[in-house]
Amino acid sequence: MLEGTTKNLPWAVILCRFRGSAPNPSVEESVERFYRGAFTPGTGGLVEYWKDVSLGCIDITGSRVFGWVEVDIPREAAGGAPPNGPGRKGLVDAAIRAVQATGGDPLKGFHSQISVYTENWSRDDPGRPSGIPAWTADDPLMPWWPTWIDGSADHRGKVNLTPPHNGNITAHEMGHGFSMHHDLSADLKTHYGDPCCIMSQNGPFVHPAWGLAFGPALCLPHLIQQDWMYKRRVYSDDGRWLAEPDGITLPLAPVGRLAARANQGIKLAYRHGDKSWDYYVEFATPTDWNQGVPGAPLVFIRRMATADGNVTPAYLGFLKPPVTAGTVSEFVETTGNVRFRVSVTDLPGPVLRLNATKL
Repeated sequence: MLEGTTKNLPWAVILCRFRGSAPNPSVEESVERFYRGAFTPGTGGLVEYWKDVSLGCIDITGSRVFGWVEVDIPREAAGGAPPNGPGRKGLVDAAIRAVQATGGDPLKGFHSQISVYTENWSRDDPGRPSGIPAWTADDPLMPWWPTWIDGSADHRGKVNLTPPHNGNITAHEMGHGFSMHHDLSADLKTHYGDPCCIMSQNGPFVHPAWGLAFGPALCLPHLIQQDWMYKRRVYSDDGRWLAEPDGITLPLAPVGRLAARANQGIKLAYRHGDKSWDYYVEFATPTDWNQGVPGAPLVFIRRMATADGNVTPAYLGFLKPPVTAGTVSEFVETTGNVRFRVSVTDLPGPVLRLNATKL
């Protein structure tokens, strides 16, 4: 099924204290326990997560957790972006320098680096109410931004993490390190728009080993874009389906159900006038890394779009499969005026019957 070989892409995870900060076991012990456990093979953590959601294409075995190390930046100087603060790039680079000062090398043999800090702000009272994210565009408290310690990934794929520390956020930022971008909503511009993809961070579940958020998996367009999807299990039509009065009808099973006698993804070219894109159709069940997706099982309709110069998936809508045979669920994608219908079958898998028709 895999037409290539698995790539080993281990990460260097660096647990950091700011310069002059004393150890804080009440905070640090749980953070260290999570990262050391989640990056250890066999724990059902991030090693298994990336193996599963990449369909075996990547393996982060060999990842190493360094620390605790003391960086050369005091906490009071850690907030804000250049030129007034270090930003995420500066914080990751400081973590790398700290490990190198102890004789370690977090660069050689690693795909990328993750720096971990236990504070969100450069002082205990940043002067803003809790629960208001620093990146809110219409935030009236923008004067307090310089106190925010930037937890995110940069364009180099390096990651800086601040609280909360969990599998959902860590995997999302690692996704940026694997060159993926945020999913979009149907307006093709609002970020974090997908209800069932780690690059939107929607639909996590509580992992029993840590009691922390993990999941969901990757959506079908990301898998295809990364070249991680089983090519032989995706049905692709070049657009001829548009001319058929009854459209196209195909069997569809969830991604990863290799025993199911059905497609595990459907890609339909749409060409009409000046409109041109591909529809990606995926069937997601509330199992494995998608067990926290609300309302699942669901059939998702997506396309690719460009935002901020990046080509990334955009979520268009969903269908809720009917429970009984002979019943049909329907969704009309309005920008293309295409009707999608699904019905259940008696084929194991589970397998749905999907129809797409240009109205």
